[in-house]
Amino acid sequence: MTDGPADYPRDAAYHRLRDEIDRRMPLGFPASPEGGEIELLKRLFSPEEVAVASHLSIVSEPVARIHRRVTRAGFSIPRERLGAMLSGLARRGAISGSGLATRRPRYSLAQFAIGIYEYQVDRLTAETARLSHDYMRGPFRKEFAREDRPRQMRTVPVEQSVAPGRSVPSYDSIREIVEDLPEPLAVMHCVCRQSKDLLGEPCGRSPIRECCMMFGSAAESVLQKGIPSARRITRAELTGLLDLFQEAGFVLQAENARRPVFLCACCPCCCDALAGYRFFPRPSDIVASNYLAAVDPLRCSGCGACVKRCPMDAVAITEGTAHVDEGRCIGCGVCVAACRPGAIALKMKDRAAVPPATHDALYRTILLKKVGMAGFLKLLLKLVTLRKV
Repeated sequence: MTDGPADYPRDAAYHRLRDEIDRRMPLGFPASPEGGEIELLKRLFSPEEVAVASHLSIVSEPVARIHRRVTRAGFSIPRERLGAMLSGLARRGAISGSGLATRRPRYSLAQFAIGIYEYQVDRLTAETARLSHDYMRGPFRKEFAREDRPRQMRTVPVEQSVAPGRSVPSYDSIREIVEDLPEPLAVMHCVCRQSKDLLGEPCGRSPIRECCMMFGSAAESVLQKGIPSARRITRAELTGLLDLFQEAGFVLQAENARRPVFLCACCPCCCDALAGYRFFPRPSDIVASNYLAAVDPLRCSGCGACVKRCPMDAVAITEGTAHVDEGRCIGCGVCVAACRPGAIALKMKDRAAVPPATHDALYRTILLKKVGMAGFLKLLLKLVTLRKV
């Protein structure tokens, strides 16, 4: 940690919560030299709320269990008041909550991203946007892109970008993914684009702001939170949005699971994930993707449309022909959609990866990689004995 001894006591409860999220959640919440993440927590939690939140588990629990834990820790707070506090925190995206519209809601810690940051859509201020932007360009960039753990997101090729005649697994076919999605389906504004709007740096690719899609339980969650821009959509509406995203040149990033609970349409000028990938010399090694772009030189006209569209600067025109840097290509297929002569197509990597089956399986895998088998078994023991995980 980089916080000096004079600073820590003043904001001890906020540092404690940051440490809890960093240590317990699948994706960490590392300290930054500037302390921007502490300032973000101050904007989300009152001193009383942050003290209570430090006693939440990484798995969802009912209010009664959380109340027993905070009472043992010395907090004198009525159970009804604790329930109201947790409900308020969940509805403003500071913690995770499920069943908010029922009599038996459950609550848990939330990781910073994908989590707390995305929950702030429609609630951002310019200062919160600046703090988040700076933090994600700092220590969090390496945490998000760690090569020793599975990615939270993976790149799904845009429609019709894979070379004709090639078999495409269902989890890499956006149309098959959409057909298999559990309802309800929801869309909301993109928090990254909202941040850039507030910072006076609007998206350079498109005025579209409805770019974050949620499915099943994730859709129910955002709809219950009352996020102003979140709305229920039909499968046909979602298909129509995919056409708009392809035309705009957006990169499709789904949750890294065969049955994803979210899908984002991203651009390199706004998306903090894509911007982070661009920072690395070989984004292909960082991004979860099964494809690479390949050029047919006999059909390439050297027009440069692919160069303008590529989010990773992976394509260049050399001697009148497009060439792909496979170390930078993330297999999004955005270049294919822009190529009028049809000179580019996606090819499957030699070592394609099958994503985990579900949201829960993905995060179990990330957590296992983080804590190791011994640590994971200890967590399971705590879970079955109803202790804080």
